[in-house]
Amino acid sequence: MDERDIRNAVLGLLAAQGTKYVPVGVSARHVHLCQTDLDRLFGPGYRLKPCKPLSQPGQFAAQERITVSGPKGELANVRVLGPVRRQTQVEVTFSDLMRLGIKGMVRMSGDVGGTPGCTLKGPAGEIQIPCGVIVAARHLHLSGPQAALYGVKDGDAVKLRMDGPRPGVLEQIICRVGEGHDLEAHLDTDEANAFGISTGTLLEILSGCACGGDCQKHTAPPSSMAPSPALPQAQTPKPPEPTGEIMSLVTERDIEDAWRRGEKVILCKPRCIITDAARDRAASLEITFQISKG
Repeated sequence: MDERDIRNAVLGLLAAQGTKYVPVGVSARHVHLCQTDLDRLFGPGYRLKPCKPLSQPGQFAAQERITVSGPKGELANVRVLGPVRRQTQVEVTFSDLMRLGIKGMVRMSGDVGGTPGCTLKGPAGEIQIPCGVIVAARHLHLSGPQAALYGVKDGDAVKLRMDGPRPGVLEQIICRVGEGHDLEAHLDTDEANAFGISTGTLLEILSGCACGGDCQKHTAPPSSMAPSPALPQAQTPKPPEPTGEIMSLVTERDIEDAWRRGEKVILCKPRCIITDAARDRAASLEITFQISKG
């Protein structure tokens, strides 16, 4: 069992207990080539020379590099990934697109219809591809058993949260499930640098719901957070009176601060935003939310 297997086993055990973390792979600019374009760039009958295996089974970084050229500039020494694909695809960041002078389109890998093209230059020649330049949509790879353990299916969108000096939440992480996939979220270098993330960083899936926070349960208006209609007075204990300020935004830290002060009710404005982490923490500490009528 290698280091990756051990990591996946530990993460799987945590997921089974309800704590769901996924590792990140930071993806630099790269190119996937079809065999026809590979021949035109490197010579007839050319075969890619593997340099190192990638995180996804059967995928590898090749020794070969090419130049990607656009109307305003070019990117040299762009890595080719293998094996060859049915259609050539260039995956870059928005920063790269500004340098190339190409309009950006966020797409899932393989969905290149209607995307911009560019010029590719190799040692045996250069070609003009009519489409195929994309900014890859952020996504999460899982095998079938991993998806079952994490409670998601192919095409679901989840949210990932990172801590650290630049904490934040990444939304619309599309799940890619099936054979040839292994647990890892893929972000490009622009996204990773913005949040201080590196390959191997563990991010938490905010909700166990496969919707990733986008279903009716998670998008109901704040008024739905008010207590349910009271039972007859004789059966319902009087709830504790809220003592803190009226909140317009409630985070996990706010919940913990309230708990330290001994408060059991958080008073919220009608349009108050409550983070998923705050809801979870409040439930574990038996703290409730109350909508202010003011």
